[in-house]
Amino acid sequence: MPDPVLPTQATGPADAGPPPVADRATAAGTPGAGGPPADATTRAGATTRAGGGMPAEAGMPAGAPAPAGESVRAGLLWGSAMWRVAGTVATQTALISSVLYYFGTIRLRATFDYFGVDATALGFSVADYLIHSVNAAFQPLIFAGLAALPALTLHRRIVVPVLRGTATPRRVRWIRRVARGCRTAGIVGGALVVAGLLDRGRVGQPLGIAMPLVLAASVALLAYGHVLLDDPDQPAEAAIPVRLRSLALVVLAVTGLLWATGLYAQRIGHDYARYLAANLDSRPRVVLYARERLAIAGDGVASQDLGEQAGRYRIRYWNLRLLAQRNDLLLLLPDSWSPGGGPVYVVPAADTRLDLTVPPR
Repeated sequence: MPDPVLPTQATGPADAGPPPVADRATAAGTPGAGGPPADATTRAGATTRAGGGMPAEAGMPAGAPAPAGESVRAGLLWGSAMWRVAGTVATQTALISSVLYYFGTIRLRATFDYFGVDATALGFSVADYLIHSVNAAFQPLIFAGLAALPALTLHRRIVVPVLRGTATPRRVRWIRRVARGCRTAGIVGGALVVAGLLDRGRVGQPLGIAMPLVLAASVALLAYGHVLLDDPDQPAEAAIPVRLRSLALVVLAVTGLLWATGLYAQRIGHDYARYLAANLDSRPRVVLYARERLAIAGDGVASQDLGEQAGRYRIRYWNLRLLAQRNDLLLLLPDSWSPGGGPVYVVPAADTRLDLTVPPR
């Protein structure tokens, strides 16, 4: 027996099923249509997520500040960049200070060697060596900077496009010819340096300070020529010889620069010593008073015993010039001093008194 059919209640068209999606969306956005009005901030958040940007929290207004995590990350990146800059500055400062110290040491030794005095016995400090190197080192540093700026500009504008593969074939051929010329010039310069080392009398001494400069320039030309001609896509097994070659070239270049720096500092020191010897009249005139007689005599130096009435300092010396004063030592020269023709008096400053007369400028 079939099941009886249950009666149903007529509920109207609202029970015919859920409205279509479009109708639900319309109802959700229309006031009084069966749902609350859409929140503007919610739509803004949804737009932000759809646009591929940083996900926005629900209800976060557009243009709100970044979350705390993003601010911390930005602060860490900024701090890391500042540490890198500080490290670079510290490294460059240490390098320049080392070069200046080396320069000042050689310069002062050359100056006092001219007068027969060992500069290391005078107790110069690191600051003294740095100060005495600054004025003489400025000129070559300025020339090196002025030469490097146009070279770097030409490299960036002409050579870099070739290395990146964006230059014309004509420029590539021209750069390759230049690279071969650089390598040839480097080889010729290296051969000249070797000849100067083997025969210092006829080749090395006439070249003088030019020989280490030729060494540094030859190494730089060789390295630059190899950079332009080397294949950037070379296999991994060829990387080790290339790195060893680069290391050898860097060592040779640094050696040449230090060699040239030492010869230049020595020349500056000798020139300044010759200037002092030729212009002793510009040095302060000294009258020295001592408690007892010192080993200062001859070469026009006069002395006198002032007697008991003079008090503590009874022995007087004059016709002297002050060369330098370091710590407790006085370096005095006779008025008639000449290279190889007179002594330099090293007098302890203790138990002495000086009367200095500075000549007019």
